Amino acid sequence: MTHTLSKVVFLTGIALAGGWGCATEPNLTDIQKQVQTLILQQEASQKQEQKTIDRLETIESQLDEHDFLVGELIKTEEEASLDTRHLLEKLERTSTMLREQIEQTRVTTQRRDQDLSIRVKALESRIDNVIHQPRSGASEVTTPLPASPSLNHQDPQTETPATSESPAKNDVEVENEASAFRSAYKVFLNGNYDRASVEFKRFVKNYPSTTLTPQAYYYLGESLYVQKQYDPAKLALQEVVSNYPSSKYRGQALYKLGHIMLETDQRSKAQELWNKIIQDYPDSPESTQAKEQLKKSGLS
Repeated sequence: MTHTLSKVVFLTGIALAGGWGCATEPNLTDIQKQVQTLILQQEASQKQEQKTIDRLETIESQLDEHDFLVGELIKTEEEASLDTRHLLEKLERTSTMLREQIEQTRVTTQRRDQDLSIRVKALESRIDNVIHQPRSGASEVTTPLPASPSLNHQDPQTETPATSESPAKNDVEVENEASAFRSAYKVFLNGNYDRASVEFKRFVKNYPSTTLTPQAYYYLGESLYVQKQYDPAKLALQEVVSNYPSSKYRGQALYKLGHIMLETDQRSKAQELWNKIIQDYPDSPESTQAKEQLKKSGLS
């Protein structure tokens, strides 16, 4: 545009000097004013153009800065997301480890409680026998005897061994019962479930109606369940449920029966058994476990 105006000025000068010599002074003045106006307009246009260029450069700079900030933000978010994932993984590993430790502690505590229960029941049986045996001996002593001096002299000798030997015999039986159960239970705790099932079968056969019998049936069912022998396991656990309704192992037997039903594709029966635990034993650990299994299995 500057070149064009210069050319206009040059041509105007030539015209004034040559062919336009006859032009009047006012006309010449008007032309000079017009040229001057064009020059001023050109300078104003150049200034505006420069301002536009500067503005564009500023905008480009701001865009570059914006792109840089966006990139940094994305990078920061990615790093934060990675750190969060690592933290979550660490928390999950820690949580898993703590759950395992809690479960191990629970199992150990349960085993100790069960072992103490066995010993307490054995002592209770011995005490019960000691309490009841003197009553039986007393009735024998008061039994009328023939009025013979020689028999009256000999009877105390024959009765005394009877009253002293009978409690000893019962003590031996009770100790044998407790010993047999401890032996089977120790095998169970060691994880030898095949041998444990054999010993518990022998126990319920030899001691079919003792305070330890329902517990033996439960661990027999548990041993068979671990070996995936579901039918005999179900029969053993059903013994506890049907024949020992007041036993504390009845709730545990119902819970394990629910697992057997679930693993043999009898979901409705598993749901029924677990709901029965919740109804009959609402404050028991088995009730909490049953609720968790119902939710986990989609049966709730």
